[in-house]
Amino acid sequence: MPLKNFMIFGALAALLAPCQTASAQINVPSAEFEHRGIESADATRPFVTPGVFDYDTQVFAPLEFTNDEEKEPNTGFFLTYDRTYTSVSRPGIIGGGEDGDTVASGNNYIWGTRYEAGWMTDADDGWTISYQDSHGIFFTNGQDSTVQNPMLVTNRFATVEINKIYRQHMNNGGYFEPYIGAQYINVSDETLEDRLQTVGVTQVTNRFKQEANNIAFGAHAGARFNRRRGRWRTTADGAIAAAYNQQRYFSTDLFNNGTIIGVTETYSEDQSFVPALDLQFELAYNISRDITLRTGVQTMWIFDGIARANTKPQGINPNSFFGTGTGEGLSEDSFIAAGFIFGFEWRR
Repeated sequence: MPLKNFMIFGALAALLAPCQTASAQINVPSAEFEHRGIESADATRPFVTPGVFDYDTQVFAPLEFTNDEEKEPNTGFFLTYDRTYTSVSRPGIIGGGEDGDTVASGNNYIWGTRYEAGWMTDADDGWTISYQDSHGIFFTNGQDSTVQNPMLVTNRFATVEINKIYRQHMNNGGYFEPYIGAQYINVSDETLEDRLQTVGVTQVTNRFKQEANNIAFGAHAGARFNRRRGRWRTTADGAIAAAYNQQRYFSTDLFNNGTIIGVTETYSEDQSFVPALDLQFELAYNISRDITLRTGVQTMWIFDGIARANTKPQGINPNSFFGTGTGEGLSEDSFIAAGFIFGFEWRR
């Protein structure tokens, strides 16, 4: 090949080589990816960076103020845990037994727990869900060893709420949070009493049991008003509810002396309308940026429509096989649960 043609061929190869290299690099995989319509380099950040979740997991980071005295309310996910100590109204009516005993009345103090979780957006709205469950026991005739025939009563009170919540900032530095949602309410009583009874001329040991259960579903609406001052926050919360209640009542006598064995059962059910008022006041203190200690008081008053157990002794209890009178079955009563809460919250 002539030297002149060889030099021309070499020059053309040198000019085409960069173009071929650039063309080959177009399809080379890389660690970056493209979002259409987003030109910011931040769009290619890894999924697990703190910027995606907006949380650095430093729960004990120092509290920071946006001005000299206020802390802005949080956005994102939050969680609250409380222990509750609640006084609930007892079932039953004061009455005398065949041995002169008096059936207890008044209130019963029970322990429980309360959880609340939710999410608030930068647009000042979000969702919350809360669950509270409390239960305890008491004896109608006392629990001294000299009492021969006490009745053991178990009370339970539970609620579940799901709310759509909105946040509005006030001119005085606080913020107002109206909400609307659905509510579940459960109130139940269980009783247990053992006593000697006579069948014909034979004495038998009888176990008398009752179960009164209320399962209510309905809608409720309310609002919270929050006010911050430094590390402190006060919250007043009020709501009203209207629920449809399914009442159920069951009683049974189980008697046995080794020869005579018998079982009797009574079952009743009904429906009722349950109006309720729910009030709560909280006082919270930020110990760090994300952790807050809290305490407060709360009360729920159900005006009517709650079925309760009859705590008269079985000898005069109309729901017992050995009692006097006709069976009363379901009852309509009010219910009050009021007490204290104390716990902590994360990023509320």
